[in-house]
Amino acid sequence: MGMDCNIKALEQNATNAAIAWAKSGVGYENMKRTVNDYIEATGANRAINNDAEAILNGRRAAVTRIDVCAIHALTKLEEKHLHDALILIATDGVERRSFRRHRR
Repeated sequence: MGMDCNIKALEQNATNAAIAWAKSGVGYENMKRTVNDYIEATGANRAINNDAEAILNGRRAAVTRIDVCAIHALTKLEEKHLHDALILIATDGVERRSFRRHRR
């Protein structure tokens, strides 16, 4: 139960940062950090045999969750902008990340 509470708190932090960034355009690095913290907590950065495609799909699923949680507070244009930014965060460095883990 403690882990679930931690993930929920990280999800809420990422959602709040995403909404703030989408509405103001300020705080991208904070949003990116909180989204990546949430992604890591979900386990999306790990896959059997460090499969880059599986990691990417997990990261995309995690950012989709943030997008869905934020949608109520955004205009259509803000949500589109947020969606595009979240997809970039999800895809950022997946190949390098899985390669680095594979080499250890």
